[in-house]
Amino acid sequence: MDTQLTERLEAHPELKKYVEVMLDIAEDVTGTLKQADDAEIKVVDNMRKMGAALLHEWATQQEKLTTTQWKNEHPEAEGHGKKSALGNHAWSIRAKRSTVLRWTEISDPLFLFS
Repeated sequence: MDTQLTERLEAHPELKKYVEVMLDIAEDVTGTLKQADDAEIKVVDNMRKMGAALLHEWATQQEKLTTTQWKNEHPEAEGHGKKSALGNHAWSIRAKRSTVLRWTEISDPLFLFS
């Protein structure tokens, strides 16, 4: 196999797995593919999975590239990482607060005449 292709496949182990499955289908390694319909079902299923994995890797790579470009263009910008447990707790409390007054607050005599 071409060394460059081998190196590229090694850099993407998830995609390499799907290419190997396609080769297994072509060679009927399991010996269970007796009809073209069976082979077609396996090929289409594998292609869908491979496409999803490929798009996921592409999106991850694009995110890294975009983040790097943004940091280079805007060195003064602060990065934000994953919130700590304390940050998540604070947001969950804030999200539970209601901006609308509850009926008990409205019917409170002090509220009505203030």
